Amino acid sequence: MSAELHGDGGHKPPLHFIKLIPYRKTGGEAGPGSRRLPLKFWLVLAMLPVADGAAAAEPAPVLFQSGRGRFEIAAVDASAARTVTGMAEDAWRFLAGPLALPEAFSSPVLVRLVPQGDSSARAPFRTVVEAGGIVSVVIGWNDNTPAVIVQRALVQGLLLRLAVAHHGVNERLTAPLWLEHGCVGWWQTRADAAQFDALKQETARLDAPALGELLEWRRGAGEPRAHVVGSSWLLAVLQSESGRAGLWPGALQRLLAGDDPMRVVAAGYGAHFANEDERELWWRTGWHHLRRVRALPTPEAAESRAELAALARFVFARDETDEVVPLRTVLAHAGEPIVEAELRRRATDLRRLLTSLHPFYRNAGLSLAEAFDASRSRPERREALCGVFDQDWRDAMELEAATTAALDALEKKIGAGVTGQP
Repeated sequence: MSAELHGDGGHKPPLHFIKLIPYRKTGGEAGPGSRRLPLKFWLVLAMLPVADGAAAAEPAPVLFQSGRGRFEIAAVDASAARTVTGMAEDAWRFLAGPLALPEAFSSPVLVRLVPQGDSSARAPFRTVVEAGGIVSVVIGWNDNTPAVIVQRALVQGLLLRLAVAHHGVNERLTAPLWLEHGCVGWWQTRADAAQFDALKQETARLDAPALGELLEWRRGAGEPRAHVVGSSWLLAVLQSESGRAGLWPGALQRLLAGDDPMRVVAAGYGAHFANEDERELWWRTGWHHLRRVRALPTPEAAESRAELAALARFVFARDETDEVVPLRTVLAHAGEPIVEAELRRRATDLRRLLTSLHPFYRNAGLSLAEAFDASRSRPERREALCGVFDQDWRDAMELEAATTAALDALEKKIGAGVTGQP
């Protein structure tokens, strides 16, 4: 059994994987092939069987991982694979909170970039769920492929992989179109605050689509701009109305399972409305309230913790396993091209994130940014800044834990009819 979105299933040329693994340091500098320089990558060909001689003559794609059990990107063009791998890391980081993503899946989302003229790229992208739960995404690629196409493809693959993780493989699994657009909008506005301002300005010129139209929006029926914009606000409304009861995660699982979306909303959020008219008023009130806020809604402390942890965590492949490399060690190798490029990318992402971090984690974000910027400084300064980040991180986690415990205790008292007054 396989399920497929966006396009039909044509012939898939077999892949030749080139796996990226790090050098090991055994003493002294040496050239490629000696396995002596740490944190530099070399290529080892691991060729899969091919269907015919013509396929064997084609260039072998390189394979990049955004993290074990997350995304694997295959492409003939290493630069393209690197670009999409960076986007895949962003997708995971920005959507880990709203989608309640696990640390990793048992198998990654497989992404293949094929030349735009390739016969297997009849649609901009397509996603297939294979028997056994393997989720693969094919993206038609050239230098002008819009970033939003790649974002939608990665989000669609992520949603279907999450559906498989929760429900196994069956014909009812779905990645709702509104949720795909909503996740892309969430990602874009979290990655760049200017996108949030642009979204608010565009929203002011639009009427909110009916909730039923948005929830039951189907592929192939056109993509009105009001629906695309409304999807971002709907995702935000469902999360903001979830509360500490955690209504959204359960609703998300049911949506991915293919349950009727109107019934899912009624079952999860029915306490907010008594009938269809009140339901529509509830939705439109949420739409107008969120579009008028001056800044992005402050994320929960747990979301900021997850985003910062992802930026501070470096994983390098070593032989057949992944190895977590301490920040201090990474900074010590900042002069190596791949490490330097990765540090620059993360520093840019962190600068965009700082203003929206939860107050508990603001200091940790600032000290991590200083550590990234000091990658070329003297060892003692790098060590000092890493120490400051470590302490800020511990302080933030302690404050989050203490606040959560206090709120939980207060809720128990209120639930028992105790006001907490002396």
